[in-house]
Amino acid sequence: MERKEIIFDGYFYDVTEFIKRHPGGSIILDYTKPGEDGTHAIQQFHHRSFDKVKKMMGSFKKRPVMDSDLELDPQVLKKNRALSEDFTKLYKDLVKEGFFEPSHTYNAVRMVELLAMWYVGYLLLQWPYNVAKYAGLFLIALSQGRVGWVGHECGHYSFLGFPKFDRYFQIFLHGTIGGASATWWRRGHNRHHAMPQRLNHDIDLSTVPLLAYNTKVVKNNAEGKGFLIRHQTYFFPIVSPLLGGIFWRFYKVPKFLIKNRLYTEILALIAHYVIYLYLVGFSVWFFSSWMAASFTFLNFALSHTYLPVTTQPTHWVEYALVHTADVEQTPLV
Repeated sequence: MERKEIIFDGYFYDVTEFIKRHPGGSIILDYTKPGEDGTHAIQQFHHRSFDKVKKMMGSFKKRPVMDSDLELDPQVLKKNRALSEDFTKLYKDLVKEGFFEPSHTYNAVRMVELLAMWYVGYLLLQWPYNVAKYAGLFLIALSQGRVGWVGHECGHYSFLGFPKFDRYFQIFLHGTIGGASATWWRRGHNRHHAMPQRLNHDIDLSTVPLLAYNTKVVKNNAEGKGFLIRHQTYFFPIVSPLLGGIFWRFYKVPKFLIKNRLYTEILALIAHYVIYLYLVGFSVWFFSSWMAASFTFLNFALSHTYLPVTTQPTHWVEYALVHTADVEQTPLV
């Protein structure tokens, strides 16, 4: 068996036997390739369990990293070390300031907002007026879309601040309300954050043949001439979210849950369909899910997918700075 090593804080760690047991899935393999340094990715992904992670890594075989092992130009190596030094200092300063501590009051308000939005939407659907029914449909769809962002913070363990509780809370939000899988989302989304806008690594770029956010994700002329790609300007954000949502909900997510025997999430998904189909009916479920998917796709389009892509290894800080967007805060946003 080929040995797999990952660089962390100046050492190669042998993770060959650990890869299959890695809770975050196969994302770890991306950092076992030449030129990759997993130090900051490991640090940031495991912020709330860092002591546990370091203790576990202490049981792995390790060896010092030599400059020749990195296969990098001396100037690039110098730049990376400077970035690491500056970023580590900034990160430690922010931790001391409590920058990463969640506000439970604020998050409680957000949950009340989501549940109230869904419930008011449900009540409006009972009215005999079409205007009220459309408003109810819109509120239920909006609550579904916004649930995705609360679930996003749970997936990063930054909502409640306790990984175990955030995981279960995300199962409830993404499964029962959103009709998706928390674990499936975490594994895909973490791959995105590990190497944003890196071709063949960032799963958010894997949207062909549905659509192509960047010309470089299209591998050949045949893909580029596909009907959906050629007309994506007109299909987005109406048709594409519908097709993507159907594919995720009825194929990708169920297949993932069954394959990984995630029974709690299977029950949450069943609860989603029972609640929606019993309380609001198929048509409301269908159109609210469609609208929620459009809301999510629009967020993706505005947040990062239009930025430059890369094919080469780079520093984790550069991934975050160059290939993700800083969105200006306005009332509409």
